[in-house]
Amino acid sequence: MTDAPIVTTTAGRLQGAVDPRGILVFRGVPYAADTGGANRFRPPQPVAPWQGIRDAIAPGAIAPQNEPEFNLSTLPDMSEDCLNLNVFTPALDGARRPVLFHIHAGAFVSGGGGGATHSGAILAAEQDVVVVSVNYRLGVFGFPPFRVHGDEVSNNLGLLDQIAALEWVKDNIAAFGGDPRNVTLFGYSAGGWSIVALMASRKARALFHRAAPQSGSEFGATSLRDQRRLTEHFIGLAGVADPSALLDLPVADLLAAQKTLIAEQQNAAERQTEESLNFGPGLDFGDWAAMPLGVLRAGYAAEVPLLVGTTEDELGFAAFRGTIPWLLGMHTREAIVKSLALAYGDTRAAAIWSAYEIAYPGESEQSLAGRIRSDRYYRVPAIRAAEIVARERPGTAWMYRFDVKAPSEIAGNVSTHATDLAFWFGTMADSPLQPFMFGRPPTPEEEVLAKTMRADLATFAREGACPWPAYDAETRTTRIYAPGETLARNPAGAARAAWDGLF
Repeated sequence: MTDAPIVTTTAGRLQGAVDPRGILVFRGVPYAADTGGANRFRPPQPVAPWQGIRDAIAPGAIAPQNEPEFNLSTLPDMSEDCLNLNVFTPALDGARRPVLFHIHAGAFVSGGGGGATHSGAILAAEQDVVVVSVNYRLGVFGFPPFRVHGDEVSNNLGLLDQIAALEWVKDNIAAFGGDPRNVTLFGYSAGGWSIVALMASRKARALFHRAAPQSGSEFGATSLRDQRRLTEHFIGLAGVADPSALLDLPVADLLAAQKTLIAEQQNAAERQTEESLNFGPGLDFGDWAAMPLGVLRAGYAAEVPLLVGTTEDELGFAAFRGTIPWLLGMHTREAIVKSLALAYGDTRAAAIWSAYEIAYPGESEQSLAGRIRSDRYYRVPAIRAAEIVARERPGTAWMYRFDVKAPSEIAGNVSTHATDLAFWFGTMADSPLQPFMFGRPPTPEEEVLAKTMRADLATFAREGACPWPAYDAETRTTRIYAPGETLARNPAGAARAAWDGLF
């Protein structure tokens, strides 16, 4: 049996473990200090060095969070001392392998970088890369709408955590067999959204070299006006008169207020009364003073190769969405048109619905609503990001779409959001998503497809290019991930034109 690996970092020595594939695994590695106490709502602070050898075998605590609606496993330990990461490496040999840095999903209010679905062991063993997965602050702890330490301190604390983790990679990953000059960001949903925000950040840009946002939603940011509205409501729910009083509230009280506020937003969505607010990236007075897509559109970060894509039916209607009243309420014509009208006006809202009725004749109201929501929040923003990079630097953007339909009764035989997550990691056999989405183990064809996806991601990380034609505004060539080799031209079809001029 291989001896437990020991590595020296800038803060001290770590002892990891060896997984059954021979991959060396270091878990719960601190990259910044505890964010509780005097550090609450502050940018991440340096971690204190330690003496001796620190155990890096058990996962670290995840960020404080409420129980998510679709929690498929027991929540790990939670703590404000949550700024830790995990490293999966083939060897501590100075080989300078590509680094895949993963940012987890969870709508910025839930999730963690560990767990069976996000294990980087298969990716590391199969593709000879180093995989890093990170925990960062969430919800009111990571994206407070207020600034209790002054306007000069960004309230995008979760993004600053991710940057601190990238700085840790720059300083330490060579000791783990990784190349700090070849770091690829990849992340799902909120993780993909984070990546585009990091592409727009001066502070982050020198710390990574390729970007692969996967099913990232919207790529926007909460306005300063809505941050003020959210702050007023939140402190009322927390029972305090001023945001500074939140510095001393117990974690449980902050989470209780957060849970109530999110539930009220969802109920408002169900009643179709207003666009919901949420915790997530917001406009500030520094790096994120403008919308991330707007910053990219101005040419910033054009030198970063981009691999971007979505599933075919991100928010398509499925049985599990019908069990949640606010989601069920959003899959109607009335709800969609009202929501679109709030953002784009009555005339444009009606035109978008009409375009989908024409493009998909005979489909149900719920199906059309799901298509519009999928395109609005996922597919079209991904297209916009690819268009921007392809225009600024032709031949450096690639697009994919995942079309494998999840056959379980609850998933409704659509390729819904997160259907592909375990495919990228090769963890279908271990992930709780597999029985939920598929209701069965992966087929041999799906295993082959998943290996192709991982190879494509590793090729992108290694070479800054994918093994299919780059995206451009004329052909819109897109790799379709489904059993069999598939390329498509303009797969978004006629309905895509309904969004022209938006985002």
